[in-house]
Amino acid sequence: MKLLLIIILSMKITQKIPNDRDAELGLIGAAIQSKFDDIRSAGINEDFFHDLTCRRMWRLMEELDSNGTVITADTLGHKAKDGGVSIALSDVLEADSACPSPLNWPYWAEVCDEKRKARLVQETGLRLADEAGKHESIDQLVSEAESIMFTLTEKVSTKTDNRKESFQRIVDTLEEAHLGRGTGVSTGFKGIDKILGGLRGGQLITIAARPAVGKSALAGNIAEKLVMSGTPVGFFSYEMTQDELNLRMLCSLSDTNLIGDVINEGVEVKEHRLRILSQAANFVPKLNAAPLHIVDNGNLTVSQIRSNARRLVRDEGVKLIIVDYIQLIKAGRDDRQAQRHVQIGNITGELKRMAMDLQVPVIGLAQLNRAIEGENRRPRLSDLRESGSIEQDSDVVAFLYVEDPDMWDGPNMLLKLCIGKNRAGRQGEVDLVFVRNKIRFESAYDEQHTEWLNRRKKELSS
Repeated sequence: MKLLLIIILSMKITQKIPNDRDAELGLIGAAIQSKFDDIRSAGINEDFFHDLTCRRMWRLMEELDSNGTVITADTLGHKAKDGGVSIALSDVLEADSACPSPLNWPYWAEVCDEKRKARLVQETGLRLADEAGKHESIDQLVSEAESIMFTLTEKVSTKTDNRKESFQRIVDTLEEAHLGRGTGVSTGFKGIDKILGGLRGGQLITIAARPAVGKSALAGNIAEKLVMSGTPVGFFSYEMTQDELNLRMLCSLSDTNLIGDVINEGVEVKEHRLRILSQAANFVPKLNAAPLHIVDNGNLTVSQIRSNARRLVRDEGVKLIIVDYIQLIKAGRDDRQAQRHVQIGNITGELKRMAMDLQVPVIGLAQLNRAIEGENRRPRLSDLRESGSIEQDSDVVAFLYVEDPDMWDGPNMLLKLCIGKNRAGRQGEVDLVFVRNKIRFESAYDEQHTEWLNRRKKELSS
């Protein structure tokens, strides 16, 4: 990418704007001669025309069609005259005569499309050159360039009918379900997978909570379980550095309190610290080799996330994208003057489109409004902070919350994960125990926790 950027920036873009007026006239002529519906159904729009007169004639034909008027040379000429558009009858006749046979329109459409793509590439080069003067950091420039190139790829890509591929995926999913295997990416938590059926490609899954409840830890645990089984994960972190994330995962994986006992010197006896360090050290090579790809650049816009995610899916085979968290994502250049709820709406819409385009599940973490604090109730969809678009764009919305503050004993805290929205299935709740000093979530119904829960409930009732 860096080499491509250097090449583009070193070019002096002074070439003529790519276009073929004869092909554009031929396409307009075919539209005049009864092929307008066929041409428009093929995805042709005014962007396919560079010649100003051809663009104007195409717009007028769209107006005629919307009014139910049959498109001919006469109706187009009258429309131009009545509407005060600067198109002479000679222009219409020139286009009509440029098309000896309307059956040739697919050839002209192909030529116009190739020129359109060439113009987009040229415009992209100019934009990249312009961006070069706005960024002091080469890494920022490359990140922005990747985003721009991703947008270009989307614009020039040709959409194909992939119904066969779609039905094949459906058949594969049904077969997996019949064999009793999960139909999506496992979270590593049986209770969650039972409700959701795994995380499916194209889904946007939002996990929402108040600060310090453990949503980042839960996302990290999901990532940890996947990468330790060999499934690649992309993790975009706006709150923590790569070192912090790796340290938290090492605590969870090694069943140690590295942060409290060692780093913060909670354990004073040197031999005990050495034992903890030795236990953790056994897991360092495993975690280091795991296919976890962390991006801890807190200045990324959502389009830059998409560019990075696309590269991770393509080059690293990533099967899950995690974004921590949605409300910290920077607004793009076009949205910087908009109100924050509008910005968030555009961000969640882009995250959903990213999930669909890449066909991987995307977990987006989100903050809940302060209103829920002190009310001792289950969160509602309306508690999502800053934008209802999070609810609208998400396929799944899950709330992580403390139902009973008394269910906290030492390092253990009982939490509920409530599935408040599930577009593809049922809702429900999962009880989880958060082992705070090891930064790890576990099922509340594991043997060691069942005993603790029963004891704690008995204490509270007496």
